[in-house]
Amino acid sequence: MFKIIYSDLVKQDLIEISNFISIDNPFYATKVVGYLTRSIDILKIYPLLWKERRWWIREIIDNKYKYRIFYKINWKNIYIISIFKYKNIF
Repeated sequence: MFKIIYSDLVKQDLIEISNFISIDNPFYATKVVGYLTRSIDILKIYPLLWKERRWWIREIIDNKYKYRIFYKINWKNIYIISIFKYKNIF
């Protein structure tokens, strides 16, 4: 089983996502952050589940809440590099 390692930037991003959503709806903020962390936890068992982009960096695309999570696999560790909100252009 792989170990998930969050960068300090990602930890701060999750706090900021929660704080921003909490302004309007604290319950929904907990729900979104919980959903994102569960999506990341799946990588412990299935690290190659998501598409590789380049330079061994992979990406989780969350279509439900519109977030993208980038991570890198290194031996038995998975490094969560960044997480951010995206919008569909079309």
